Amino acid sequence: MFKRNIINFIFLILLFLIKNSFAYEPVVIIADGEYVMGAGESMEVSEEKAKRIAVQKAAEQAGAYVKSYTKVKNLALESDVIEVIANHSMKIEVLDRKKTVVGDIDAIKFYVKIRATMSQEDIEANLKKVRQDQSIVEEYNRLKADFDKQNREMEKLKRQLELATGGDKQKIAKLISEEEKKYKANLWLERAQQKDIIETEEAIKAYKKALELNPDIPQAYFGLAKTLYKTNVLKYGLLEDDTQKEKLLRALKDALENINRAISLDENYADAYALRAEILSYLGNLEDIAEKKDYNDKILKDINRALALNASNKAELYYLRASMYLDELQNAELEQAKADQFDYRVIEEYFNKALNEIDNAGSLCKEEKCLAEHYRRKAYAYIFIINYYLRREDIAKTKEFTSMREKLLQKADEIEKRKMQQEEKFDKEVQEQIKDLYQTEFGKIVYELEKGWKEKVTGISLKDLEEKSREEQQKIFNQMETTIRQKISSGKASAEEYILMSYFEENPQTKKSYFDRGIALYEKRNSQGVDAILLVQFYLDGTIMQNDDVKLNYLNKAKAVVDRNFAQAQKVLSMDEFRLLISEMEKAKSDIEGFNVMKKLAKLNRQQAEAFHWLQFAFMISHQKAEIYERLDLPLKALEEYLYLCNTFKIDEACKNVERLKK
Repeated sequence: MFKRNIINFIFLILLFLIKNSFAYEPVVIIADGEYVMGAGESMEVSEEKAKRIAVQKAAEQAGAYVKSYTKVKNLALESDVIEVIANHSMKIEVLDRKKTVVGDIDAIKFYVKIRATMSQEDIEANLKKVRQDQSIVEEYNRLKADFDKQNREMEKLKRQLELATGGDKQKIAKLISEEEKKYKANLWLERAQQKDIIETEEAIKAYKKALELNPDIPQAYFGLAKTLYKTNVLKYGLLEDDTQKEKLLRALKDALENINRAISLDENYADAYALRAEILSYLGNLEDIAEKKDYNDKILKDINRALALNASNKAELYYLRASMYLDELQNAELEQAKADQFDYRVIEEYFNKALNEIDNAGSLCKEEKCLAEHYRRKAYAYIFIINYYLRREDIAKTKEFTSMREKLLQKADEIEKRKMQQEEKFDKEVQEQIKDLYQTEFGKIVYELEKGWKEKVTGISLKDLEEKSREEQQKIFNQMETTIRQKISSGKASAEEYILMSYFEENPQTKKSYFDRGIALYEKRNSQGVDAILLVQFYLDGTIMQNDDVKLNYLNKAKAVVDRNFAQAQKVLSMDEFRLLISEMEKAKSDIEGFNVMKKLAKLNRQQAEAFHWLQFAFMISHQKAEIYERLDLPLKALEEYLYLCNTFKIDEACKNVERLKK
């Protein structure tokens, strides 16, 4: 909760610096790759390898975006998790393809330039997927290892081909062709994994295409099985009629067939055993199984094998094994009822086994939310033993286990309550810190950009507005809107009133008309200080959701204002001081570090606070222009902007882009 406020507040000020402008438009990354075709290689695969190199470069940059985004969300993610989210969130478009002859050996060099786009929605969707299913990361790492292995094998075969003669040359050339086929299969597998649950139909097609090229990829069978299982359970799981049940059964059996094939190809495939156990368990609940114990033993065997092989989603396997023991408890009670011979020891043995598995899962919890869920699952298990003794009319035992269950639910409630209290405490501290910051020179500027100008236009305190009911808020807003529209109709509206109404207007043409009119009026003022900073902010707002030509127009106007103030800003706040502040903001990972950054910002005097904004605007504008020029295929223009960023701000990424574009 703290990061959602303090760090979010800080990063709101510097969206461009941490590359977190997702709320407005997709992040755009331009990257390129080169690959020299070797002996025996095909042009098709060589070009694909050049493209993949470009994609890997883009993924590195995308990883920085994802890291910044999840940092604001207060999520500490492993590097491979960030890599997966970045790789799966990018949408790739090829901008340019070239091939040239290299040197005296007539080798062909392939060049591919791509544009990768990534939105907040893409990141959120993939973040959710990975947090729910750790096997996604494992599958990504397996495929990555396969690509590396294939590259090493291909390099070895190419060296052998250069030295081979006669029949050996043909044999090795054939092996290279086979390796290329496997490489293409893995490319399809990669596409399938990127789409997977989000675009299921496309994912299924890609998995099948991979298997057409190479029928011996266990990961493809696994991915196909998981996609079939998850999507059809989601689609038909409610079982509204027999037709849906039949469709679900067919899909599950198809998934089971594919997962069996994956295991037959890789007997040590931990996540495949885990998935098969899950599918079998679901099937067992749908169908009437004659030999229920033997069926359950098969599932337990798969769970045990998956855990022994260190499967990804261990907690879910422990919970599944617990449910199997609870199922055995019910089966045992039924058998005892048939024989009219009840043995509570057998029942409690299964119950204690289930509790042990739930505790195993709980021991893996790293967050309080998970621990609360653990206690609730454990409390659920107690229902089985309580019902058993209720049916036996054993009041003492029923009370004993009911009391235990209530204590578990109480623990869960206490954890959730404590967590809520901590969040409320942090919220209160945050609000106090923000309130204090707003009283500083730096905070006053931020407040003016964020809220102040709107309050002046409307005459409404946004803080007071937040405390009112939704109905009261709507009434006040309607009154305000009516008043401003009347001023616009009479031609008496101010620049800020036109601009504010452009934010609320839904008709695109009217929206643009209001905004342009407001900007035109504002430009006549020859604004200085914070008013000039606000004008630049308006220009930048004007770039949102516009085409590149309009964006460049507003960015150039913004740059003209920044240029008039940039030299003075550097005198007041040195570039070293600015970079140090930015660096500390980017590195802030804890509550204390976040507060410390805010304290440093609070120490800036009026001139330094204004200078900070001019410097950040200078960076932001140049960075956006560079990206637009690359999209428009104007490399020399983009190079100018990257040179400016590299020389003025010493940004490593910008300097790398300079070297890239100089080639």
